[in-house]
Amino acid sequence: MVPTQSHVPTGRPLWSLLEDAFVDDGGDSITVHGRWGAIEIADTSPLVREALQRMSLGPVALENISALHENFVRWKNGSGPCLIWRKLKNTLDQLGGCLVPSLGLNDGAGPILSVVAVTKDAVFGLPHITEDELVTIRRGTEIERLNGDQALACAGQQYQVILHNAPATEIAKWLLETETTIADIADVLHLQRSLVADVVAYLAGAGLVVPARR
Repeated sequence: MVPTQSHVPTGRPLWSLLEDAFVDDGGDSITVHGRWGAIEIADTSPLVREALQRMSLGPVALENISALHENFVRWKNGSGPCLIWRKLKNTLDQLGGCLVPSLGLNDGAGPILSVVAVTKDAVFGLPHITEDELVTIRRGTEIERLNGDQALACAGQQYQVILHNAPATEIAKWLLETETTIADIADVLHLQRSLVADVVAYLAGAGLVVPARR
């Protein structure tokens, strides 16, 4: 799936580091150590330092950083330049597989799903999928048990998706059953289309949802 534009979530994007990653802030330099080695971060600005510190504690909403909030809101609303957020996102992309994007609802609770890399060079993006585009789960994708959670996984893909809570679990299971659209899922499961679009975009970004063959 090659998107011409990116999906902007209506839910709450959350960010964290892999559980076995840690940040070494040496003052003049920042290094993130993880299962695939050390990653030197070129941008040592206070914003990057604060973001990495927060992310090392678990899934966090980066818009809560005061220096980023206004810029992040503009990105979410599509209402103007958001260069500060885009610059930070480019830095986060350097973390590769150490970065864990998650999706939360706007109720302030924890994530409903998390995208966890299984390769070093994974870089996550959110493709835009229209409400009437026919999609399906990639062949070979199954639900597995992982540390007490359910996870969508497919051999050969860069990511697996941890399904923490409803409605992510229900949406994933429906996608496993049939070719469908965001609009149809929303109608069948009685969910808001914007929420279904968020979940489908995260699954597609992980490479587990693909266009259905017509």
